[in-house]
Amino acid sequence: MKTISSEYIKEIKEQIKVINEALKKIQEAEKVQDSAVNNREYNKAKDEAIDASSDVMIALEEAVRLASAMGCETGLYDINKYHKIVELDFRESHK
Repeated sequence: MKTISSEYIKEIKEQIKVINEALKKIQEAEKVQDSAVNNREYNKAKDEAIDASSDVMIALEEAVRLASAMGCETGLYDINKYHKIVELDFRESHK
């Protein structure tokens, strides 16, 4: 049976898979960094970890967007509400 949330749930699960894969890539890159024998190898692994970290954030942003839309569809949130991930600079909050 297809429900209001079923498509959102399917898409959120896909984003979770992307997140899990990216986390595995980060762990693998960190292992390579620990065992790197030269600078090139270390930097390549570092760049791979950075790329995977970016993938995690992109997938999290999409999962939050989907969860927000699902909440609107089910009546949890007002249709005019929108949730997103924001970047906070703590240096500016201490001024």
